[in-house]
Amino acid sequence: MVKNQANTKMKKATIATAMGNVVEWYEYGVYSYTAGIIGTQFFPSGSTTTAFLYAFALFAISFFFRPLGGIIFGSIGDRLGRKKILTITIVLMSLSTAAIGIIPSYESFGIGATILLVVMRMVQGLAAGGEYGAATVFMTESAPYKKRGLFTSFLESGVLFGYIIGASSVALLTSILSADAMNLWGWRLPFILSLPLALIGMYLRTKVDDTPVFSKLQKEDSLSKKPFKEMFSTARKPLLTTFCCIAFANGAYYTLLTYLPSYFETEIGLSASSSLLITIIGMIFMIFLIPFIGVLSDHFGRKLFMFLSSILAIISAVPIFWLIRDGGNFGPLFGFLLLGILVSLFVGAQPSALPPLFPSRVRNSGYSFSYNISTAIFGGGAPFIITALTSLSQSSLTPSFFLVGVAIIAVIGLLFVPETAKKPIHQDGIDNST
Repeated sequence: MVKNQANTKMKKATIATAMGNVVEWYEYGVYSYTAGIIGTQFFPSGSTTTAFLYAFALFAISFFFRPLGGIIFGSIGDRLGRKKILTITIVLMSLSTAAIGIIPSYESFGIGATILLVVMRMVQGLAAGGEYGAATVFMTESAPYKKRGLFTSFLESGVLFGYIIGASSVALLTSILSADAMNLWGWRLPFILSLPLALIGMYLRTKVDDTPVFSKLQKEDSLSKKPFKEMFSTARKPLLTTFCCIAFANGAYYTLLTYLPSYFETEIGLSASSSLLITIIGMIFMIFLIPFIGVLSDHFGRKLFMFLSSILAIISAVPIFWLIRDGGNFGPLFGFLLLGILVSLFVGAQPSALPPLFPSRVRNSGYSFSYNISTAIFGGGAPFIITALTSLSQSSLTPSFFLVGVAIIAVIGLLFVPETAKKPIHQDGIDNST
């Protein structure tokens, strides 16, 4: 009876926590596939290329605010509770996303429309900066330590599920509406429809308890009063190792999900619909593969899969992009699936491997800060870095060089990461001596 109650409680916590990632990446999927329309709606008229540049510049803005969101909400999570952050961030994310759907266009409101859009993207960045770190810490501290890999891996599946829903909703509207209707009002619907998803997630999150780790700190009156300051004296090593590991985790993730679809169109010559179909097939494959890796990491260790992913990326990134470019009709699909396996090997284990390294008093602050700094540089910056390198090298294989680089950074970090599988979380974090 007690076991069944515990399982039910964990299922509720998992669904409630993953819903935030679903909402966040739903917005990314919608924004990515309406970028051209948004560029024409909120900026002075110009070429289609200029519209895309404006829209993706705004896409990048949210990443610049993620570290600030990690600082603000991470500190709140360590001082007031992990659960409070989960409720606040999902509300901010959904309201700012829905607001984009009702902002008047540049034609009717002038520069005010552009300013409002920029502000909403900033709010989304702040919310996203607090969301993932808090969600991962919440699941890490709530899950049974012998199944931590399984439960935290569902967060990554939520990311992909949200992106699929977002991208598919835009594709569906594009197929049933005329181009004029889509440009005039149809593009707004997916943004506004984020509200029902968020309301469900917010309701579920109000029904879960805070983590046992935080509750214990609160009961013992051991909460940190200045966690952001404290983490630099007590968590320097996990700050650095997390930064290195996330460089590859999100560098590869964003290359796969945000850069590769456009690569299919510009370098390979695929249509937008073919590119979207390949991306969705690949993400569905990863949704099921990532939890499987999470389960395996509970039995065989986290570092095994993270090392395996990084080493394989160093060895195979160039051949995989050669396959994508010169592998015929099925090259892009096979290449996406192979890269999807590499990413899944790493992100299936990473959420359960890194947060336990931080002391409990600063876990939310430390993990969120390090995660978001690395994500802003190597995740949000991936398309820009790859494009800049491509212009210098004039090689269509340049994305593979970026993957090799971030994989090397991850290997260096992993050399100093202790194994966290099958170990309970201690107040001072898991270290080599535990």
